[in-house]
Amino acid sequence: MSFDHLMKSVAQRNELGDLDFRDNRYHLTIDGRIELTCFQANGKFYLHGLLAGLPAGASEREKVLRDIMKKTLGLSTTQRVILSVEPDQDALALHYSCNLQGLDEEAIEESLSEFANNFEYYTSLIHQDQLMMPAMPTMIMP
Repeated sequence: MSFDHLMKSVAQRNELGDLDFRDNRYHLTIDGRIELTCFQANGKFYLHGLLAGLPAGASEREKVLRDIMKKTLGLSTTQRVILSVEPDQDALALHYSCNLQGLDEEAIEESLSEFANNFEYYTSLIHQDQLMMPAMPTMIMP
């Protein structure tokens, strides 16, 4: 089955509606908040999504990157996603790839699910530092 037929089948099976195909990529939105693109190139299937913009200042940018890398270093051994910087857009991005050979609807659905879970995890890590934390832990007295 061709890649286009696979994507249309996955969209139909998961009620994603009509697929948006631009610039040789399928643009998808999962759960109304995770925007990503799917495409094929060089015998591989790819998923790509922008997580968040980077701060403008070099020191703040370095701090954000250092913090996120510290928190996610262990994930690189268990997850198939790659965290990267998109220099043209000053943003953090998440990537996923696998071989196109033998790819079927179930494999695409599993890839989308894994990508979405990792996307939400990274997004929560990025925004976790932006939340105000209480100065003292909450104490519950008996």
